[in-house]
Amino acid sequence: MGSAAGNSDREAVDGLRRRHPLARGIELLTLMTDSDHDVHGVRELAGRLEVSPSTAHRLIADLEKLGLVSRTANGSYRLGLEYLRLAWTTTERYPIQEVSRDTLQELTEQSGESSFFAVFGEQRLKMMFALVVESSHPLRYTLPLRQQLPLHAGASGLAILAFLPAQIQASVAHGRLHPATDRTLVRSESLLDRLAIIRSDGYAITHGERIEGAIAIASPVFGPSGTVVGSAGISLPEARFNAAHTSSLAGLVKQSARQITDYLTGARDPRTGIARK
Repeated sequence: MGSAAGNSDREAVDGLRRRHPLARGIELLTLMTDSDHDVHGVRELAGRLEVSPSTAHRLIADLEKLGLVSRTANGSYRLGLEYLRLAWTTTERYPIQEVSRDTLQELTEQSGESSFFAVFGEQRLKMMFALVVESSHPLRYTLPLRQQLPLHAGASGLAILAFLPAQIQASVAHGRLHPATDRTLVRSESLLDRLAIIRSDGYAITHGERIEGAIAIASPVFGPSGTVVGSAGISLPEARFNAAHTSSLAGLVKQSARQITDYLTGARDPRTGIARK
């Protein structure tokens, strides 16, 4: 009796899933979330959902309009910025969030400055600050959380842009580069040269390029597939910045970014903070 009832319940759920686009859309997001891969093809998702490719494509198109998934340059799909925004907003106690916060807290304690974790939104080629740990200094800059910001203005975005594929860098560099301040790079050639330096150094440093009077240092954070997914760094007032400390501050930032990368890739246990062998 129990087995028959269980089978009946599962069949009812399966029937609902096949009939209701919302249920199938949620299932599709769940498959992408639980997958070991960052990007997915339409046929792959169709097979896993047990629907036709045309049905899967319609579901993905609807989710893309909402920003829940985004299309990559080669036509595959990945989770979108809006999905990530919702995840970060509603999962304050999720281990990755907790450990990332601990990493930023440590970075703030070691540097004495506000620290941040920014994430990349592939759909709109923008970024947003997902997490900020404020310094104890009375004079500090408050970073805007969960607002979509351009990649070319500020260390947080430049550290991401420098490690994106060359065609995306070119697309951004040759697009409309609006100045956030008088110091923002808006010449394509200068921006591309700057990105090459950032790739070589492993971090970006900016002086008032997004916020007047603010210094920022950021390093890229990578996901499970090795693609850049965001950046980690610090922000401080220009009046408090000592150029002689650039190397040590950059070292702290790069170490923190690597640590968050380890959590995201599974190289480090997010619950214990211990590196996995």
